This record gives sequence, structure tokens and C-alpha cells, in this order.
Amino acid sequence: MHPIYNPPEALLAEEPKSTSSRRWRISLRVSVVLVMVGAVAMTSAAVHLPWFFISRENVADMSRQLNAEIVSGVNRELATLFESAESAQESLRGAIEAEVFQIEDKAKRDALFFAVLQAYPHFSWVSFGAPNGDFFGAQRRDEVNLRIAESRWSAERGEAERVETYFVDDGVRVSRTVTKREVNDYDSRSREWFKAAIATPGRHVWTDIYVFSASRRPGLNTAVTAERAATGERIGVVSIAIELERISRYLAGLPSLRSGGAFLADRQGRLVAFGEPSEVTRLSADGSEPELRPLKESNHPLLALAAQGIAAGGLSLATVAEPVQIVAEDLAGERHFLSLAPAAREGWIVGTVIPEADFMGAIKANQARLALIVGALLALVGLAALFISRSLLVRPLDALVAETEKVARFDLDSVRPVDSTVVEVAALSDAVGRMARGLGSFRRYIPMDLVRALHDRDVVAELGGQRRTMTVMFMDLEGFTTISERLGHRVAPLLADYFGAMSRAIEGRKGTIDKFMGDGVMAFWGAPAYDEDHPLHACLAALDCQAEMDRLRKEWTAKGLPAPRLRIGVTTGRVVVGNFGSEERLNYTVIGDPVNLAARLEGMNRTYGTRILISGECWELVKYDMCARRVDVAKVKGKDEPTTLYELLAARDESGRVEPGFEWAERYEAGFALLSERRFGEAAEAFREAVAAKGAEDGPSRRHLERIEAEMAAAPPRPRAVDPAAAPKRDA
Repeated sequence: MHPIYNPPEALLAEEPKSTSSRRWRISLRVSVVLVMVGAVAMTSAAVHLPWFFISRENVADMSRQLNAEIVSGVNRELATLFESAESAQESLRGAIEAEVFQIEDKAKRDALFFAVLQAYPHFSWVSFGAPNGDFFGAQRRDEVNLRIAESRWSAERGEAERVETYFVDDGVRVSRTVTKREVNDYDSRSREWFKAAIATPGRHVWTDIYVFSASRRPGLNTAVTAERAATGERIGVVSIAIELERISRYLAGLPSLRSGGAFLADRQGRLVAFGEPSEVTRLSADGSEPELRPLKESNHPLLALAAQGIAAGGLSLATVAEPVQIVAEDLAGERHFLSLAPAAREGWIVGTVIPEADFMGAIKANQARLALIVGALLALVGLAALFISRSLLVRPLDALVAETEKVARFDLDSVRPVDSTVVEVAALSDAVGRMARGLGSFRRYIPMDLVRALHDRDVVAELGGQRRTMTVMFMDLEGFTTISERLGHRVAPLLADYFGAMSRAIEGRKGTIDKFMGDGVMAFWGAPAYDEDHPLHACLAALDCQAEMDRLRKEWTAKGLPAPRLRIGVTTGRVVVGNFGSEERLNYTVIGDPVNLAARLEGMNRTYGTRILISGECWELVKYDMCARRVDVAKVKGKDEPTTLYELLAARDESGRVEPGFEWAERYEAGFALLSERRFGEAAEAFREAVAAKGAEDGPSRRHLERIEAEMAAAPPRPRAVDPAAAPKRDA
């Protein structure tokens, strides 16, 4: 057996066998030592000591200058934010006092409030509180959703009638979505902004900072009274609520911070703004309301370091009256400059955490002074190192990298040997060639996409597996056997389009394709790479596969080809994943009861007329991100206990909403619940309403209606009640 690499002693004794025609070689280690030792020895003494002392001095100066610039920028941003709110508020008050429109004129009031929200994206509420407790307001719920609220207070009943209308602003037009009515105890006169404005009439007042319950973003209100110019009669209070996320975005976009961070906090040590807005708020201890997160309880590394530095330095945000800077070290021993300074907004503090390593720009400027001292030596060493490294290392290694990249891409047939005078480079080239030839044979037996995945994740190809919770998917084309018999060999292009589309959808959602089985596909999530959200990704992939299949069906129908339906089954559970087979042939796959259940669910789509069936275990893990409906509670072949079946319908957005078109599912679910209680008549009516709302045939509803008819037909007739008054009387 020939050795892959000979030791240096053997190389000195005889000329190594190689495809190279060169007769002399030099060791890679020797060449590296000659170049690096010479360069480092001549430059380190001349550069290191002066650089060390000068850099420390410059770092401190630059940190103070940078903090001053950041504080100035934050103050400008705060001033712009608050001035825009007061300016818009003043315009609204002027329009109301000048009676440009009547506050009771809903159309003009709503249009004006909407215009203000659209002009100022950082406004959350534009509202008006009347002296009798009435309230009118427009709210920006998120980037596209708006709400108009109108609350009428009744002193006699001690309650308010509230009407809320929701709108969607897609940038082209504003469309109404829904209107809700309710009764509550909302009295505008009891709100803090109303009382603060009434206490100081004519002046713009600001409330304390709080967290909006809808968006979980921090903000505050400004309010001012509006009075009739002629009589001085108070009309009401104009209020604008602003969100402080704009300050967080400003802090996140500071180019001068690099890997550092800046934050805004109040005197109580609570965060007001930070580059990652999710860090600013948290849920209260009882989980009922969002609140500002204390700086000392943040898990963000920079904020945790800031809290640690404040505590270690004996500082208190409540007493910071002028800029202060301290040095803090993280767990790795890296120095950071922590700076604190009062903000223009009274009661707020601007803080920055800047790693010392971010100031290399200033250090490079100081290094220019050293260039005059070491220039001659560096030029000599640089030229020598450039010539030697280029001829001995750079060129052959660049070529070898290109060849290894071909191996990484499994472009094995184009791999070529690299000629080099360096022994190690030549040996590595030979090894790469042998590796390419070996992989070239290996790829004839194992699918390359799975090999790449296992190779990337360093999974050893050995018999055995491990238990893991994973999600498994089976899919199949309905009636494909008939189609293949009809088309013969012409079915191959359809299969290619189908498998290609399904592969892209599955792999795009982090799935691993196990195998193709005729027209079926088996895939799994959660291995080889760990995926915490594997049930969600599998469900999203199932929806993507159906969308791709709808596209293919249209293309095939346009060409006069058959357009079969796609059935999918998805389950989540404990399986065994790993390499199974024999010592000579392995298959990386999953086995276990959830795999069998996924195959059963795929086939059960035919029974219920559904497209995607998922198991109850899978539904429990995705129910907050997906929309589905219960199809049945049935015994599946191979399982003793009944299984709850769900049909996957659509994905929810970040706010938990489902795209329009699935409202009928609520009536269906109501029918299913009534059917479970054996209230057959009401259940049948609910199922019919669901079908009517859907506007199309619905397999599960049809099946349940047939079941209800069978149950009602089999039930014994109930005895009719007899009216005593109508019964014949007997003689005494």
C-alpha cells in the first residue's frame, strides 16, 4: 500500500514520485519560517513599543469626541421629534379654534386626522377629547393598518358607546376593512393627557413615557387645549401620541459606532431607545401589560456591559449631571468605553458603549508617523516577501484553491494537478486529485445533494442513528398511475418539472429530501442540521408546494396535458434519524411511527377531499403561526388511539392575521364543535353556511353532512308530546 505522504527524511533520501518535472523542492515550513521570521524580527521592535503607547492615548481622545457627537445628534433628533408633534398639534388646534371644520363633522375630521398620520410616520395617535367626555381619534396600528375611534360618553348611564373603524393604507388608496361597536367606561376627561392640558390651558404639555399596548413600542403624548377665540369657551383638548422607535432606528444607523452601541434611558434606569427596539420593552411581571425594560435586566451584551460598568463605577443615572466616561471590560477581557451624558430632554440619559478596537482608524494615522522610521526596512522586507511568497506560495496555492473549489462543487471531472516546487503543496495537489477520483466513484451510489448536506454538517457515514423530534412530509400526485399509462415516456418532462418545483420549495424552507418514490416525495425537517422551528418550516413548505403545483397545473392545462392534484401529509414526533442499511450501502433517513403516520395522512386526503393534512402533534406546535381546521378524529391504520386530523389552510402574518378568503373556516369549526356534541341539526346548518361562504365544494363539510344524515336516519323517532287539553275525556 503506497503512503499518501512521505516524511521529510524519506524525501531527502530519494526523489519523490510526482507528475512534476522539477528536480528540486523546498519544504513549505522552511519557506514560511524564512519569510515570516525575517519580516517580524525586523519590524516588531521598531513598531510595537511606540505604537502601544500612542494608540492608548488616541483611543481615549476619540472616544470622548465620538460620544459628544452622538449626544449632539440624539438631541437634534429628539428636538425634531418633539417639535414636529407640537407643530402638527398647533395646526390642528388652529383649525379647530378658527372653525375651519367642525369637530362633529366626521368626514372632515377623519380626513384631517388621517392626513396628519400620513405626513408624520412616527405619530401613533391623533385625537381630540371633548369637555363632555367624548373622544375622537385616529391611530396608526402599524405601517399599513389605521383605525378611527369615536367614543360618546353618557353621564346618565356612566358608560361610553365606542365605534372603531379599521382601514388599510397600501400607499395607493385607503380601504375600510371592518367596523366594531362596543360599550366601555372610556371618559376622555379621565385621561392623563386631558387633565394635564386642562391644568395648564393654552400650553403644550407632555405626559410621562409609557408603552403602547397595541404596538409594544414606547412613546408619550402631548396635549393642548382649544378655545373659541371670540368667547374663550373651551372646545376640548387636542392630543398627539408619538412613538420613540424613530430614535431607536437613529441609534441603530449611527455609522460611527461600528460594533458598539448607543442607548437612551430615563433617570430610573429604564430603557427608552436602543438600536434593537425589541430590547426596549418587556411584559410586566404578571404578563398583562408591556413596560419599559430596566437597563440592568437586559440580556444584550452591550447593555449588560453598560449596567455592569455603571454598578462597578458606583454611578447612578439619577445623579448624572455632566458627561462621564469609565472603562469596562467584558468577559473576554476586551476594553470598552462607557460614556453617559444628560440628553436635551430633561430626565433622559444618552449612553454609549464603544469597544476600544473600533478606534483602529486613529491608530493607523499615528502609525503613519512611524512609517518614516521603519520605511526602509519595511520596503526591503516587503519586496523580498512579495517575490518569495508569490513564486513559492501564492500562485500554486491560488491554483490549488481553484481545484479544491471544483471538488467542493463536485465538479470532479475538471480537477487538474497543480505543479509546485514546495513539497507540501505538491503532496496536497496529489491528495486533492486522489480525493476527486474517489468522490467521482462515490457519487454514482449516493445522491449528491444529501452527500453535500452531510459533508457540510460533518456527519460521519456510519451505521446507527439517534432519537430526535422531527417533522416528516409525504406527498403524492392523485391519479398519476393513470396519467403515466396514458402518456408513457412523455410523462418524464412532467415529472422533471414537478420534482424540480417541489425540491425548490422544500429546500427553500430548510427541508431535506429523503427520496423520490415514483411520483411521490418524502422529506424531513430537523436533520442533519438542528432546526428549532422544523414544524413551522415544514408547514410553510407544504403551502409552497401546493402553490407551485397550482402554477404547474395552469401550465399543463394550457398545453392540454393532465393536471393532477397534489396530496400532502405532515407529522411531527419522535423518530430515529441516521444511517441505515448495511456496511456496504447506507441510506440517511428517518424511521418511526410519525413517518408511517405522514404516509397515512397523505393518502387520507383522498377520503376527505383535502390537500394538506397535518397531525395533532404538528398543529400544537404551529397553531400560533398557521391557520388550519379540524377535519376528523379517526383511527389510522397502525395506531391504537384515534388521531385528530387537521387541514392546513394558510400561514398567519406577524400580527397573527390570515389573508382574506378563509373566513368560512370559523363556521366550519362551529359545525365541527356542534357535531362533537351530537347537535346534528345545528351542525348541518353550520356546515352548509361554511360551504356557502367558501363558494366552492368542500370535502370535509360534505363528509360531515353525509355522516349527520346517516346518524339522523338511524336514530329512533322521538315520541310526540300529547296536549292534555286535546285528549278525549272519559266519563267519571
